[in-house]
Amino acid sequence: MKYFLFPSFSLQGSGEGRRDLSLSLSFLLIFSLLSALCGAQPLSGGTSAPCGTVLPGFSESPYFREQVMSFVYNPDINVHINAPSAEHFDAAKPVKLVLYALPNGNSTDWTIGKLPAQGDDWHYFIQHIGAQTRYLRQADTTCNWVTVYLEARQKSWGTWRKAGEGRDAKIVQTVEYLRSLFAPYRPQVVLSSHSGGGNFVFGFMDAQEELPAYVERIVFIDSNYNWDDKRYGHKLAAWLEASPGHSLFVACYDDANALYNGKPFVSRKGGTWHRTKLMRKYIRRHVRYLDWECAEDDSIVCHAADRHRVYFYARKNPERQIYHTILVERNGYIHSLLTGTPLESRGYRFMKTPAYRAYVQDSVCYPHPFPFPPRDEGAMTGSDFVRMTADMDAEARDSLAFRELTNGNVPQRLRRPFYLKDTLADAQGRRHEVVLCVLPDFLALGSDADFLRLPLLPRTAQRVADHYGAVLPTRKLSDLIHRHATLKLVPRPMTPDSTMTTLPVFARHDSLVSAACPPLPPCGPFLMAGHKKDIAVTNRLHTEPGRLFIYGWHYPDGRAIQPLSAAHGIGYVDYSHGVRLVRDEVLIDGCLHSLRAALQDPVLYALFSDESGPMERTGYGE
Repeated sequence: MKYFLFPSFSLQGSGEGRRDLSLSLSFLLIFSLLSALCGAQPLSGGTSAPCGTVLPGFSESPYFREQVMSFVYNPDINVHINAPSAEHFDAAKPVKLVLYALPNGNSTDWTIGKLPAQGDDWHYFIQHIGAQTRYLRQADTTCNWVTVYLEARQKSWGTWRKAGEGRDAKIVQTVEYLRSLFAPYRPQVVLSSHSGGGNFVFGFMDAQEELPAYVERIVFIDSNYNWDDKRYGHKLAAWLEASPGHSLFVACYDDANALYNGKPFVSRKGGTWHRTKLMRKYIRRHVRYLDWECAEDDSIVCHAADRHRVYFYARKNPERQIYHTILVERNGYIHSLLTGTPLESRGYRFMKTPAYRAYVQDSVCYPHPFPFPPRDEGAMTGSDFVRMTADMDAEARDSLAFRELTNGNVPQRLRRPFYLKDTLADAQGRRHEVVLCVLPDFLALGSDADFLRLPLLPRTAQRVADHYGAVLPTRKLSDLIHRHATLKLVPRPMTPDSTMTTLPVFARHDSLVSAACPPLPPCGPFLMAGHKKDIAVTNRLHTEPGRLFIYGWHYPDGRAIQPLSAAHGIGYVDYSHGVRLVRDEVLIDGCLHSLRAALQDPVLYALFSDESGPMERTGYGE
């Protein structure tokens, strides 16, 4: 699990990063001055934009109200999808699905980019793919621009490909799966890469005899290190010949002439300068009917064909600088996708001043939405689960529930986070602005039309929370969630007897809750509370191991029926229990922290706990 506790600002890093940073810092002051014009829109705890096309399973981002989804596609591929806001997604237009394979050593957040804040890592300022995507959306309204950030767990696609058998086939499977998510919108697939991300594209090519027709554009931004004429030439040439709609963009610089600390770091034949020459010569020899042109001056040499459908850009380097990330930052992502179209170089210039400054997101890193994967259309419903598990014991039932929940079998409407904002006091009485990311309802299994708010054993609830980077609420958090709830339901206790721990009673109680709910808004934020007790975490987890702690079931006026109780052991669950997930990321005075770490901090714990002293254990099973 990654937390964004910002280190002191430093120029430490790789050779290319330090040199590129020196060329990037000149823009930071301008970015800061433009913060009032761009960045975060109101969080989803506030008002929301009018509904348009709400994509199933997506959440509304704190930035520009974009629709986002993050999940892990096995094995170890971190996927983050950024689509236009519901208001601006036009279902009548096709999706331009750009699969952007991240460069080595970079996180998705760094690749998206943001305005600068004190202590930021310099990686935030060298790509700005998020802002360049937003620029594309306003420049080209003929389609819905969707960027998919693909990050290997090892931060290196080369390392990832070597880590197990069949990894290249998994790349193809990943591409086709992502394409299927947008099937209703006629997706036009682009394979895009920077630096080591090119290894992802070459893995895609290695896995099949020919490139599929659905790939409309391939982009190598200083990323074609793996090029080999014999291995890839015939595949790329056949793909270009197959359709005039297939486009290739390649950009590089003379890395063989670059210096780092006064010394060359790339051999004459080891970098993209040499590979691009080989690639261009092969295409020129083997792809028929291309009408080539060449433009050259003291700085660049460009070879292009068919009105820039095929485009090779090479920057000369007599000054012996490192331009590796500058090729992206200076409108490179924009240019790679608009080259060969009527919008090429309109309103921007490649390798010139960034044209996307007004679209850089806010300097604040808000808590990320819950990383629920897309729900499989064929996944079991709540009714299916009740039928299948009616005769199971609690452990067997929870085992199945854990599998379904961690596979994304969660209703689309009930997975969108609510950003809860408040001002709270720490243990020394100092007030802090906080933003929490909470699940809008208790955890449920099934479809929007047929789901079950599912009571779980505390250890299963903890495992689900851990899987999704979340914590279970404290008593104070339970009260806070109820106070901020937009829908406060009246508790509906049932007769306490031996059946209250059985699944039919779970289902019966949930049907009573659902019947009492007014229609939920089709989009926009909501937060429900009052209809279940929380499985809670407390300081007593340390002093009373093996116990279940429950709290809540609030009346609309805020009074809780259930005080914090350890009356039951760890193996108990009944119909009244609910699992509320709180993201293990909290914004405190504009800085992102781990909520678990805050609960264990001798001062910050009091923001989120009304007990005396910090917590030694923040979950069941620790």
